[in-house]
Amino acid sequence: MGQHRSATGPQIDACWKVIGIQGDKSCPELPRHSHCRNCPRFSQAAAMLLDRDLPVDHDASPVAKAEGHADHGGGESVMVFRLGAEWFALPTLVLDEILRLRPVHTLPHRGHPGLMGLVNVRGELVICVSIAQLLIGPMAVGEHGRLVVVRHDGRRLAFPVDEVQHLRNHDTRRLRAVPATLARSASAYTRGLLNWQGMQVGRLDEDLVFAAMERFLA
Repeated sequence: MGQHRSATGPQIDACWKVIGIQGDKSCPELPRHSHCRNCPRFSQAAAMLLDRDLPVDHDASPVAKAEGHADHGGGESVMVFRLGAEWFALPTLVLDEILRLRPVHTLPHRGHPGLMGLVNVRGELVICVSIAQLLIGPMAVGEHGRLVVVRHDGRRLAFPVDEVQHLRNHDTRRLRAVPATLARSASAYTRGLLNWQGMQVGRLDEDLVFAAMERFLA
């Protein structure tokens, strides 16, 4: 069975690379789940990988730096995340950390519903906002979600998401136009759509998204 080991974490059984969708597809559970991403074993392994927090003392994760400096012919490294049933992507260059969910300390007299409060990130209080409020409307993230900490123009913000599925490269030249069927709120902040594992992912415009989240604080 495929194994993944990190100096900072336990051994992970990467069975999807051997007998799953990326391997010989001999897994007896594959017909039932139709894809490894629907299997609880895959979800558990992904959670273990994501629990290895990314460093904070840089402008981007090591993955982002390595991939961002490579020549992919118009490609870029992005973080793909889920809100409810919708998938979105932001460039990993704005990513600081991916953490487990933690308590949010609400602020008195907060004005905007998108302003959730403050979260403690390694001893630093970081403003927590709802990116879901911006893109799809009010929603509660599931208990197994993740807290994404991002940085843009010197400001750190955190927001909860249901899932952070992958860090990958995509060809910016292959972005498709945003269809009229996409939620109006999300389409205003989306550069285009990219295909990922059979799903449509909205590649967000980070400048517009951050500007809108900053307005939550006004």
